[in-house]
Amino acid sequence: MKVRGNKRLQCGESVNDPKTIEEVMKLINEFLRRVEKHKGVLLSESVTPFDKTINELDTWLTSMEEKAKENNDPTIAELRKAMIEAAKKMIELVRQAREKWLRTYRRELEELIEKLRRGEATIIMRGEPFNENESFIIYIYTEHLTIRMHKMAKEKGITMAIALKKLKGIHVITPNTLKNNISKAIRYGLLLTDGSVIQNRPEMSTVYLWQSIIWALAWSNKVYIHIDNVNINNDIKVKLCLVSINNKVKDKIKIVRKILNMNEKDFLIFLLAAVFGDGNIDIEKRRVRLTIGDSKYETWGNITKRLRECGFDEDDKKDVKVFEIRSFKAVALAQRWLNNQEVATIIKDLSALPDGEKLRNLIMLANIRVKQKGRWSISIIDSISMNVHVRQDGSVELRTNRKSFEDAKAIWEKLRGANYEAELSKQGKKFVVYMNMSTIKKYPELVIKVCEVLKRMREEATKAMRRLNCPAQGPWA
Repeated sequence: MKVRGNKRLQCGESVNDPKTIEEVMKLINEFLRRVEKHKGVLLSESVTPFDKTINELDTWLTSMEEKAKENNDPTIAELRKAMIEAAKKMIELVRQAREKWLRTYRRELEELIEKLRRGEATIIMRGEPFNENESFIIYIYTEHLTIRMHKMAKEKGITMAIALKKLKGIHVITPNTLKNNISKAIRYGLLLTDGSVIQNRPEMSTVYLWQSIIWALAWSNKVYIHIDNVNINNDIKVKLCLVSINNKVKDKIKIVRKILNMNEKDFLIFLLAAVFGDGNIDIEKRRVRLTIGDSKYETWGNITKRLRECGFDEDDKKDVKVFEIRSFKAVALAQRWLNNQEVATIIKDLSALPDGEKLRNLIMLANIRVKQKGRWSISIIDSISMNVHVRQDGSVELRTNRKSFEDAKAIWEKLRGANYEAELSKQGKKFVVYMNMSTIKKYPELVIKVCEVLKRMREEATKAMRRLNCPAQGPWA
């Protein structure tokens, strides 16, 4: 039960049910197994959970300080200086935690393990141990530690963490080095995925150093950073919590309205930041994927419509909605992201951190050469292309197909909004947005693009006829 004025829970009543006790002991035994697995880091007198983070930041800082001297562009120089200063503050924070771990936290962890083995520890449970749709959490407290073991709902596994009490945070003062529209787009992308709003202040917890630095850059001014906990899962990872002090947000609904009013370029930067949060970049499958949990989907609202307009396909999976873009479209999207000098600098510099795999994947994806499937297509407006279709009577149509009516209607509305007289109809199982020849002729810029495609069609057809030794006929001979 919660106690007023105290963040820690207290026992409400004793639990005597043997089955419940058995479930608790399963979690305790798993905790002891993980501690044993990582005892070289958790229980050592010289090594700590913070050493890896310190070494990674220290190495990156050394290389970045050399790199910062090489560039004469004042905008890029200021951006790199801000990243370096944020990293220096982070390393200062983690070093303080290391000292206190060796002095206080490790000793208490050792004592707790002995109590658990003797059955002397007080364990507080919360949730439903036998309901698959509900989380089950147990807590163990020492003077300076909180052990949290979380059996997640719907068979999503077990996470464990050690929170550290009486460990001070640190303030990072970051100047406004990014253009206002870029910083806002990145802010909103992180906030709607990995971020949250607590007492009108935007905050985010993450185990990724690169993501922490991006958050400090985007929210700028004063950001408070403290160590949230030490994760004990497959690896030992330090989780940082970052809170924006100077920027207040009442709720995410207002943020959504601002996102919907963004122009195409700013929306793409927002989308990149969202992929940084809840996304995945797969080089082998040449795919960019964004996963939105059912609980967040309603908040996103019409933003999902804009995702579909950008070429993302939506798939409804268990408990989540998955938006995915593949092949040459994914490569083209990655290239557009890196076309922005400031964004490209951040991505390329932070990709040098060991945990920057997602950033490295983005760079590799942008450098992939793919044969565009839609080589008979032309770009109409940003994010919308249509295929050139030659009919048997020699007339030409521009067409694009979608599986769902909503996706097709969104494209049709966007074309109409740009003053193109497109039509929408259902053909078989698909919905088709199209412009016939008489409509195409109304737009000289479309006529030029269509003619270029028709010329390529003729050139490729001519080569194929020659290789097949087709009989010479007509003007194509």
